[in-house]
Amino acid sequence: MATPSLAMIPSAYADSKLYSLIPNNGDGDFTFNRDSSATRIGQNGLIQTVGYFGSELVTNGDFATDTDWTKETGWTISGGTANFSGGTGNKAIYQAAGITNGKTYKIQYQVSSISAGQVAVRLGGMAGVDEITATTIGNYTGYITATGSANGNIHIEDNDNNFVGSVDNLSVKEVLGDQPRLNYDISNGVVQSCPSLLLEPASTNLVPYSEDFSQWTSDTNASITSNSIISPDGTQNADKLIAGSSTARQAIKFNLTASGDISAYVFAKKGEYTVIQLTDASSPSAFANFDLENGLVGSTDTYTANIENYGNGWFKCSITYNSVGSINSFRLSITQSSTSARLVNFAGNNSDGLYIYGAQVEALSYATSYIPTNGSSQTRAAETCFGAGTSSTFNSTEGVLYCEISALSDDLTYRLISLSDGTSNNRIYLGFNSTTNTIYFVSEAGGVTQVLITYTVTTLTDFMKLAVKYKVNDYSLYLNGQEVATDTLGTVPSGLNSLQFNSGAGSSIFYGNTKDVRVFNEALTDLQLQKLTTL
Repeated sequence: MATPSLAMIPSAYADSKLYSLIPNNGDGDFTFNRDSSATRIGQNGLIQTVGYFGSELVTNGDFATDTDWTKETGWTISGGTANFSGGTGNKAIYQAAGITNGKTYKIQYQVSSISAGQVAVRLGGMAGVDEITATTIGNYTGYITATGSANGNIHIEDNDNNFVGSVDNLSVKEVLGDQPRLNYDISNGVVQSCPSLLLEPASTNLVPYSEDFSQWTSDTNASITSNSIISPDGTQNADKLIAGSSTARQAIKFNLTASGDISAYVFAKKGEYTVIQLTDASSPSAFANFDLENGLVGSTDTYTANIENYGNGWFKCSITYNSVGSINSFRLSITQSSTSARLVNFAGNNSDGLYIYGAQVEALSYATSYIPTNGSSQTRAAETCFGAGTSSTFNSTEGVLYCEISALSDDLTYRLISLSDGTSNNRIYLGFNSTTNTIYFVSEAGGVTQVLITYTVTTLTDFMKLAVKYKVNDYSLYLNGQEVATDTLGTVPSGLNSLQFNSGAGSSIFYGNTKDVRVFNEALTDLQLQKLTTL
């Protein structure tokens, strides 16, 4: 078979770069961006955090000494914390941190005590809306982009709310870019040998404490033993959910506000009990049971439920709840049978239970990768990957665009991979469109559509091998070893110089999984295309 002019099989990356195997002179490398950390499944099958940030900008952020900070009235440093004792006005403790306008910063801090008011961390000079506020004890993380009003300082402020309490462990780091996620899928508990490039949209985990379930509310008789066993991230930070001895609900919950499409999940492992139930307070009937012994979904009502084997006895138990109004709380409950009804009362013994880790609730129609939280909701930023190749890399007369991809969900949204001149005038793009389970291929030359092909498949979420051949009056689409569509009328776009995970003009960003992308500078034969796309 011919040698591709560009080949990206996910294997190597650097900060803000995804490398292609061909060409190896740098022309084939993609520019990658995500202005936050994110998680992936590593080669060892464990959940790992992927993030890239600059050096620490705060001096004495642990307040070990009474130095380095300018303290306005009411602020003191003692006992290893910064303390405010209440008062009027917007009083701050601050220092010069070299904040630069236009750059984004990751800010983390801890509220170690609070008895009144609220505290906020902000970039000096900026509006109050651009701040990370706290009203309870906990750890807080957020991202702020400095505007033209930022003065280079970092502020901890009373926020005009008569704050009484203490702050510790302040960290500020510039978001320099980030590393692509080479994600190793897990199938029936087995980690796959080759990774795929995982690209996802922005999403927020609405659960403020995704791992510390002692911060959730007992509803009405369950309790938590923290850090009981090894979790799916490889550390001993998974909690045990224990059934109490009174006849009552054996559940924990947290309150939240979300509406429309909702997805939620938790990682769970059997203990003395083997069934966990997910439910919420808004629907009197919605629930789903998950059998952690056999890895099966049990009885459900209203929810669409799914269970995935993550190995070592852990299962990802997920539900989706589409366009049903709003919810105001979310529950995890021990139940005695996979056929149990919603929130059945029973008595435990104050020691038997099951294990939980990594709860997530998103305002999306499908679940995305895990977003850890510790005191507040957290957002994973959207990802982009674009700009591989030059005009010398590609042939604008004939060729093949090939990819092995799967969708995150059949979300009825355009998700495209393109070969273009960087505009919408000349491009070839392939992916999914707004019709359910539909593959979409278009060629445009001089701003005029030359070829438009759609093809319906059973599901978009399974990996598929796709190839489009382009040549004047000779177009074809191959799927998993079969030619599924042709078009014998159409010219070829000119000036092709960029391979992108979008429409070619920056829209319709491809979110999904990619195992392979290649471009060939000649129209391959039917036999070659069959072999290339055979699963």
